[in-house]
Amino acid sequence: MESSSRVFRFSAKRLQRIRNRVREISFFDAREGWQKSPVSPMEIAKLFKRIRVKDGFELIAYVFRSGAGGNGVVWAVPEGCFPDVSDCERLDDLMRTPKPRCAVSPHYVVEVGGSPESYIQKSIFIREIEEFGAFWHGLSWSLHEIIDSKPEGFRWYEDVEDLNPKVVMGERVTVEFFTLSEFIGEAVYRHEDVYKGEMLESSRRVIASGGAGYIL
Repeated sequence: MESSSRVFRFSAKRLQRIRNRVREISFFDAREGWQKSPVSPMEIAKLFKRIRVKDGFELIAYVFRSGAGGNGVVWAVPEGCFPDVSDCERLDDLMRTPKPRCAVSPHYVVEVGGSPESYIQKSIFIREIEEFGAFWHGLSWSLHEIIDSKPEGFRWYEDVEDLNPKVVMGERVTVEFFTLSEFIGEAVYRHEDVYKGEMLESSRRVIASGGAGYIL
């Protein structure tokens, strides 16, 4: 750690409460196929008080349903630009994801306020909107719980004592937090985001494992 760095710790329970509110807002019915989302991801952004969407832009979403699963995609667009699915370009992926011609990644327009809390909020927010509209078999990040203590009965691959969510402020800004997922198999994950200006580089790895989990 850089000698001039300062470490700021945050409450895992408080971050989880925000995520619970996200779940309440983003749970909605949708028909089969791609469609405009009936809920705006801007409502999710309002829950994260320390970040903001750049002036002149808004976040929009399209959602997809197929049987017991679903996915979604969030784009940043100039305010007022929300074309129908039929008027969008399509990405060259398996789902033929719609993308308005005026759209860019939300990463470019979600701004931090410069405080340590704004950085950890952006890290959580980006993960939330990357899974916005996902349903059942489309879930991944939503199956994780942010934790601050070691669950019992796990085998640890790294020597970690402090599991509190934290932000290290120095020449660069680093966000670190830990999650527990019981999907397929119980595991603890370390998440690390390194910010360079507004942009970030993310990594995730398993640092402990437990028993058998569940499947959807």
